[in-house]
Amino acid sequence: AKNEPFVIADYGTADAGTSLPMMHELVAQIRKAEPSTPVVLAYEDQPQNDWTSVFRRLLGEIPSQAGFDHGGDNNTGAILDRFENVTMVATGASFYRNCFPPSGVDLMFSATAMHWFRKSPIDMQSVLHSAMLKKDAAEFKPYWDQADVDWRLILQQRAKELKVGGRFGCVSFARTEDDYFLGKSSHVKQSMHGRFSDIWANFASQGKISKEEYLSTNFPNQYRCMEEYLAPFGGAAGASSETDAPIISAKAGGLAAKSTFEGLAVVGANYGETRCPYHVRWMAEAGERKAKGVDEAKAARDHAKFFVPTTRTWSNSTFESGLSSKRTEAERVQITQDMYQQYEDEIALNPQDHAMDYQHVYLCIEKR
Repeated sequence: AKNEPFVIADYGTADAGTSLPMMHELVAQIRKAEPSTPVVLAYEDQPQNDWTSVFRRLLGEIPSQAGFDHGGDNNTGAILDRFENVTMVATGASFYRNCFPPSGVDLMFSATAMHWFRKSPIDMQSVLHSAMLKKDAAEFKPYWDQADVDWRLILQQRAKELKVGGRFGCVSFARTEDDYFLGKSSHVKQSMHGRFSDIWANFASQGKISKEEYLSTNFPNQYRCMEEYLAPFGGAAGASSETDAPIISAKAGGLAAKSTFEGLAVVGANYGETRCPYHVRWMAEAGERKAKGVDEAKAARDHAKFFVPTTRTWSNSTFESGLSSKRTEAERVQITQDMYQQYEDEIALNPQDHAMDYQHVYLCIEKR
């Protein structure tokens, strides 16, 4: 309809630093095609999210991009000032609920958010994350089943919100055919989740935490494989024939699916790896450090201190919540701090062996 807003929704937005550069590009493209069309930037995350940073980024009060090597010099100006007739809205409703009006969204985006469950199906006995389990392990099936139920619900809710012809670009954590996943790759010896589990288990054996607290510490999410992502769509159906299948993953074609689900169709699906920028820089600067006579031990410690917080932002609450409610808050905070300190110490000793490489499935889904 004439003057109907073009709505772009970001699910699991965090502080908006991941999607905002993309939002600038999208609005610029919309403006070229439809100069007078109103644009609505819609954001979804939990009520306790850092909403202050979201709004300040959109208003240009803090840099447009967040994360590794993004300082104050990357501010491209407030998106609300750069373009006319652009507004922002936000919701604290979970993406397991309806977040926006029916048939109200033109383009959806989500990055590394939809692997989170509504709840952990069981307390695993020997690991903290389901990715550490063999797929034929008895404990793995409850996670597989929970992942399937939750993914179908996510898709059902997005199908209600997406306009016919609209697209959903989903970048979600994956477990690859080579059994690689977040923090485990061909580039390093150590597995991040493996080290988390071993350190936490050692705390239990030393009496620092109880066995019950170890068992209560479970990451309520799953790094789904391609089979899991495509299951609601009847499974893979060979290479995609869609000419624009690389729209999300920038790879040729990708996989198509056998059928639709709730009116949604897979345009293309691919695996992809994003290297850990901390590890890449550490390895790349080895020659420069040697040439300058830099104290390698000090540099390694500085690297570890810089790296560990990026593993902590999303995992800290899992460790704290696994500890007994009978402990004081100060105790829970200190034990969790001790865990990350030990991880930092391990990285400082052998920084070349640790990284948080990202393994993703890239999905482009269309409402038909």
